[in-house]
Amino acid sequence: MILREREEEFVMIEQDHHGHLSERIMSHWKKELFPGIDKRDSVLMAIKHHDLGWLPFDKEPFWNDAKQKPYSFTDFPFPAKMILHKQGLNLVEQLDPYAAILCSEHYSQFLIGSKDPDAIDFLEAEFNRRKRLKNVQKEFDELIFKKHYGLLQLGDNFSLYACINEPGVVKSEEHPFFKEGIPSPEYLEGLPSHRMDVRFADNRTICVENFPFDNSFEIEYTQRIVTRQAVRDIGLIKAYSEARVETIRLDFKSK
Repeated sequence: MILREREEEFVMIEQDHHGHLSERIMSHWKKELFPGIDKRDSVLMAIKHHDLGWLPFDKEPFWNDAKQKPYSFTDFPFPAKMILHKQGLNLVEQLDPYAAILCSEHYSQFLIGSKDPDAIDFLEAEFNRRKRLKNVQKEFDELIFKKHYGLLQLGDNFSLYACINEPGVVKSEEHPFFKEGIPSPEYLEGLPSHRMDVRFADNRTICVENFPFDNSFEIEYTQRIVTRQAVRDIGLIKAYSEARVETIRLDFKSK
């Protein structure tokens, strides 16, 4: 769950919705900047479903007793997170093996260097998954794969930027993930070095440095507005199911 907090409300966006939004954004990526274009459908599949494992978990969100707010993707209990990641990767593998390799790489990168036994087991299992799936790919190209993984990272970050910030937020009040921009993946050409400047121009418009998309475009996503009073009165799950649903529309434009 992606979570924004207001004084009397929680704004909640399902992870799978964010994944679909990531794909809609990256479908506008300039063709001339898209490496290995023959794999475009598989890459977009990976971007769309990179958070598929969260789908059943976000239907009935979990309450964080210690922080007195719903769990978000940043603080969701680690053992359960490993289970949903594995479940999601199994589902993606059934849809598209190349997409599964990309999604496996995505989740593994977050855990490299961890000493947690669950993380070590997950990394080993996913290394074996990627090895198995790469072996059945025709002419697997490691460099092109790294570039495709960079596109997945960008899709994740552009969508997360749009969802985790209040529309129209000033740069100094953005989520800490993005105050210095969005990371530029190492292997992709045509992007600013290190980080891309992304910011809200107004409540409706997101401006992107060195605009890498084929044209300006509109995106939309839904969010639920859960009041703190409703949580106190009827509990989080019921409050979430009965919450007001809003549709947010944003325009991506050149800076």
